[in-house]
Amino acid sequence: MKQNNNNYQLDSMDELRPVAIYVHGLASGASGTTFNVLSRKLKEYRWITTDFGECIEENVAILDGMIRSNNPSLIVGTSMGGLTVLYVNAPDAVKIVCNPALSIADCVRNTIGLGQHEYFCERQDGKRTFELNEEMCVEWESYIASHKPLLAKKNYAIFSANDELLGNEAARIAQHLLSESGYNVYIDPKGVHRITSSTVKIISKIVNENNKDY
Repeated sequence: MKQNNNNYQLDSMDELRPVAIYVHGLASGASGTTFNVLSRKLKEYRWITTDFGECIEENVAILDGMIRSNNPSLIVGTSMGGLTVLYVNAPDAVKIVCNPALSIADCVRNTIGLGQHEYFCERQDGKRTFELNEEMCVEWESYIASHKPLLAKKNYAIFSANDELLGNEAARIAQHLLSESGYNVYIDPKGVHRITSSTVKIISKIVNENNKDY
């Protein structure tokens, strides 16, 4: 047996499974519920993740390193994690982004709020709080404006019909942008911003359809 980067024990059967990477959203961490839900639902993959921060450029660098080290077949990101997944180079993987937070700066200014916040879950890095400020919002906007979403082997974007956090108008703009960029866009009619069982069903459908091709 050996350990992966997240201190989970791997046995020989684990090493035979293709790797899937999950990238969590803002205010979450590696121990968030979505990672556990996906790893239980899609057991054909060996799921790995880590804690990501609030700087998108740093998150992209972390994810790039994980891709180089693990050669994943599947990468799933939600909210800010979905935003991160858009900008990594993964030509051999299937990308699935859920409610990617392309409007994150406006969302923080108008909905989440500037200032100090608590993480939703216990993090591996020990951090309990994080700070959101205007400088960070400007950095997000600058990065998004100067970078184009990258395509992988297959590319999918799932948007919820009722995104109470990002807002429906921002979601429609993001849908159009990603469709024009080459992403297959799905709408979850029952979904909200955080992943629900209906979103997981769409992810499972996409994964199963792609697995039939190999």
